[in-house]
Amino acid sequence: VASSDDPKAQLTKLAELYTCQRFAKGVSAAEVSRKSVLFLETLLSGCEDYILNHPWYRLNVVVVRSLGMLEHDTRGRLSLGLMNAISANMVSRRHLGRFMERGILHDARLKAPVSKLIDFPSHEVALTRDNLLPALLASASIPMVMSGVRNIPGAPEGVYRDGGLLDYHLDLPYEQPGVILYPHFTDKVVPGWFDKTLPWRRGDATRLQDVVLVAPSKEYLETLPDRKLPDRKDFETYVNNDQGRERAWRKAIAESDRLGDEFMELTETGKLTEVLRPL
Repeated sequence: VASSDDPKAQLTKLAELYTCQRFAKGVSAAEVSRKSVLFLETLLSGCEDYILNHPWYRLNVVVVRSLGMLEHDTRGRLSLGLMNAISANMVSRRHLGRFMERGILHDARLKAPVSKLIDFPSHEVALTRDNLLPALLASASIPMVMSGVRNIPGAPEGVYRDGGLLDYHLDLPYEQPGVILYPHFTDKVVPGWFDKTLPWRRGDATRLQDVVLVAPSKEYLETLPDRKLPDRKDFETYVNNDQGRERAWRKAIAESDRLGDEFMELTETGKLTEVLRPL
């Protein structure tokens, strides 16, 4: 969205479209995917060429190609595949390579801004008009919540899902000049989705040495409805109360605008360094 020709308007549109999404209790993964396709088409229709040819932004989308039982969308097989992946990850993160392959779809004008990836099987594919929306859909396709995306154009054949399964907080070997600005929703860097409950799994300090991570404080979160950032679980928390969820989300959006204004003031006045803390 930030790569569109009018990012402020598009971010406002994104927030409104997502806030207004409504799902019935027990909605199927296929239905969530169907509505997500419509969501992306409404949000990005007409912006594709600008995003792919933006004068200074270079979009990169991280996905995973599912292997073994993770290729299936039937609940039984997919659940068993996820349990096996979780168990293997408990032993060692490197075992996840048996279950998924990293894919990075990048701006065709420039390779992905990371050094050679050797931790897991990986592939890189140039973004095009044909694969932009499928890649974005796959990058949000959480197993059991949405269906996998089959055969992204230009990429190896297979079923693609949310890249966060493998690279939850993008603990990657960044390779580019200068400092990496990382807007985040928490002050921790957790390598993979299955590491969220493993407190000993944290980001590689050598990879993060040139990263400036921007995250909301605990004090800020306390001011929000439900004392947290909005997330997809709110659809369950507020089941049969969409109006209540929308009110809570709009209040959080207004607070985030205020937070953004404060960050811009810090950068424009040169006071950002006064609030930096070691990661």
